Amino acid sequence: MPTISPSSPHSLSLTLEAFCAAERPDLAELYCLGQADSHRRHPGSVAALLTVNLADAFVVLARARDGTPAGGMRVHPYHPDTPLPIERALAATCPISQAVARAPAPLVELCGTWVAPVYRRTDLAATLTSATLAVARALGAVTIVGCAHQHVIDLYRRFGAVVDDTLGIHPYPDPRYQTCVFWADPFACPEAQAVDAWTEAFRAGPSVEFAPAAAA
Repeated sequence: MPTISPSSPHSLSLTLEAFCAAERPDLAELYCLGQADSHRRHPGSVAALLTVNLADAFVVLARARDGTPAGGMRVHPYHPDTPLPIERALAATCPISQAVARAPAPLVELCGTWVAPVYRRTDLAATLTSATLAVARALGAVTIVGCAHQHVIDLYRRFGAVVDDTLGIHPYPDPRYQTCVFWADPFACPEAQAVDAWTEAFRAGPSVEFAPAAAA
């Protein structure tokens, strides 16, 4: 778990901010620029950007001391009249919209996770997930939906994600990926201590400084 501190002396210390994209378009743009750069490093992943709609999203963004985006993740509250990113991505290949509509509400989607290369050997991805779950709780969510491919699904399982085998495995965003749908309860999380820590940190304000730890 990273060290959360008002003023961390760590050379790689980051500032993590949680915000509504519509209220902070400047930070939302930084998130998008970082995500686009990250996806360009993984051929085929750029297709996932086509599902991005930040109109009502909440964003968790980590930035270095010079303001450079270091990693991010999004929370999309479900509205019946607005397709979630997961629906835009998978509706043609599985009944995801029907499954979302049947799920206990309020529901949010967690998606758009990326980490800059310099932080790939740290626990930043897990930190982003913890902080984003704290945001989901603050939004009152009782159900989380998301999708993940074979390279990252174990990260989400750490936080209680359960794969929905009934919705299949999909070659998304291209055939090199095996993407599945998962569900989670933001209040029943194996990493509850980390999520609780971010919940407390956000109560003091939307911006928190922390030092990422080395990956296990």
